[in-house]
Amino acid sequence: MVYLDYAATTPITDQALLTYQQIAKDYYGNASSLHDIGGQAKDILEQARQIIAGPLHADPREIIFTNGGTESNVLAIDTLLRSSSISGKKHIISTEMEHSSLLFYLEHLNQLPGYEVTFLPGEKEGQIDINALKQAIRPNTCLISIQHVNSETGVIQPLAEIGQCIKDKGIAFHSDIVQSFGKIDVTRLLSFVDCMSMSSHKIHGPKGVGAVYFSKKLTLKPHPIKTNHEFGLRPGTVNVPAIAAFAAATSEIFTDRQAKEEHLHYIRDLFINRIEQENIPLKLINTDYQSPTIAGCFNPLVQGDYVMLEYNRRDIHLSTGTACSSNQQKIPASIQPFMADQEEGKRFNRFSFSHTTTAQEVEEFIAVSKQIFSKMKGEKKKYEQKVNG
Repeated sequence: MVYLDYAATTPITDQALLTYQQIAKDYYGNASSLHDIGGQAKDILEQARQIIAGPLHADPREIIFTNGGTESNVLAIDTLLRSSSISGKKHIISTEMEHSSLLFYLEHLNQLPGYEVTFLPGEKEGQIDINALKQAIRPNTCLISIQHVNSETGVIQPLAEIGQCIKDKGIAFHSDIVQSFGKIDVTRLLSFVDCMSMSSHKIHGPKGVGAVYFSKKLTLKPHPIKTNHEFGLRPGTVNVPAIAAFAAATSEIFTDRQAKEEHLHYIRDLFINRIEQENIPLKLINTDYQSPTIAGCFNPLVQGDYVMLEYNRRDIHLSTGTACSSNQQKIPASIQPFMADQEEGKRFNRFSFSHTTTAQEVEEFIAVSKQIFSKMKGEKKKYEQKVNG
């Protein structure tokens, strides 16, 4: 079996799973309870907060736990807008290439009275045009939300330049860093981003847990449903075992992080080079601004879902795009800057890697690819001969 869909989810590590089991069994108290058992759970919760904050160089109290990346995105935007509403500003700038969890929520806001959202397209090599961003800023712009690494193409947006554009303008800056946290360097983001969303299951932690970073420079209003959880920003009892396992996964993935990233670059380069060497008919999205974890490809023959199924029959697992939007027929905006036409857009597949991906797995993929595309070419030739009589 070769798994090449790490951008969708990752297998939980042994240490993260063991942590979950031990905390769930031995520290089952409610972290908000005042007795000793609750206090023990509270201690574990705060230790986890410190661990998640560490790689970001953040204050632990700037970390809010959620039930995953989707809630992190929605909670981030909802909290920021609620906290800035006293100024009367309701214009938001984002991109057409955001994860569906954020895109759908912003589209919903765009329908509400008073709110207006400007969606910037991807330009050359999938990045936004900084000049277009500058032109989109208005006196009533309150929030900019732009994903760090795109989940379909791996394109990295220029967050530092964006942050510089809005410096001292009183505009909050949020970024979905689900695809970059634990995979590429995120240590400098705090110098220009006010709020960030993260997810555990993208870094070999459990599903159902995530986090939001809110800069202490922000003045946040509590959740309208009065609650004493997560500094008043989120209702619901926190899932201490899952949070502890998330922290364990974070500790693991940030250990020797630079070496892990170097391995990812090696694997992605090997993947690209071997495709070219073996003349496998895949047109790769390959730019200077890309995460080493993702390689998006177009094929010249059939739709991406057919390719995915052919690989799946041979126990190689990949994607046609972001798993959360795989049931959508619309071609993702993130791949449109790279495709020749709409038909090519339908022939897209995403391959994504982990620091655990091996060169041997790449070679297995290459061998299977040669079989699959040889078969497809043969089938196409027979069809053309039949049609042409």
